[in-house]
Amino acid sequence: MSDSILPGPVLGISAAGPSAVGLATPGQPDRKLAHSSPRAHVESMLPLISQLLVEAGLAPGDLAAIAVGRGPAPYTGLRIALATAQALGFALGQPVWGVSDLDVLAADAAGRFSLESGVSMLAALDAKRREVYWARYRVDVPGDIDGLTRLEGPAVSRPGVAPPASIVVGGGAAEYPEQLGPLTGEPAGVDPAVLARLAAVRAAKGGDVSYQPLYLRRPDITPPAPQKRATP
Repeated sequence: MSDSILPGPVLGISAAGPSAVGLATPGQPDRKLAHSSPRAHVESMLPLISQLLVEAGLAPGDLAAIAVGRGPAPYTGLRIALATAQALGFALGQPVWGVSDLDVLAADAAGRFSLESGVSMLAALDAKRREVYWARYRVDVPGDIDGLTRLEGPAVSRPGVAPPASIVVGGGAAEYPEQLGPLTGEPAGVDPAVLARLAAVRAAKGGDVSYQPLYLRRPDITPPAPQKRATP
């Protein structure tokens, strides 16, 4: 993708696995940081962003936009990522763009592997509970970060239910190689800098960059049912 698409430094935030933040900056190499524990989103997200900006020599006011993965991802982590992105966008007066984390994973893989037109790809992330989040894609425009068509998904299911494809990528494939097929290689996780670039391309084209969450299933914790009244 040409850096001319970027309006300035774009921050990418993902909670599809470990907390991950990245920067796409015109004329500069991408930067990214991740916290190894996917269960520590609350404690890690803002410190990661602060550390990333310091390392890049940027202040929060230098950001031109905030991009956030809208899932599918674990319920709590996704809520934290979206709330963080919205709060930063509001405070800085900058737009907030959302893209599917599976779209990012597929776009990253298509570029890394220089996939040709017509190649099908299954992107799969570990959803726990012996399930995966997945979506199937076709490469239409090689070399274009937004040159894929999503054919099926996003969905959550047992690994054996996911459709076959020529290439399988993502942490879900690494977790269930017998059902999904062997993992092609990196990337196994969502790159937040690629997320920022993909969001910038879609925003520039007037595409859908809404940040409505893709939860796909209910949260692990639900309110207790009301107690039944004792009858006389």
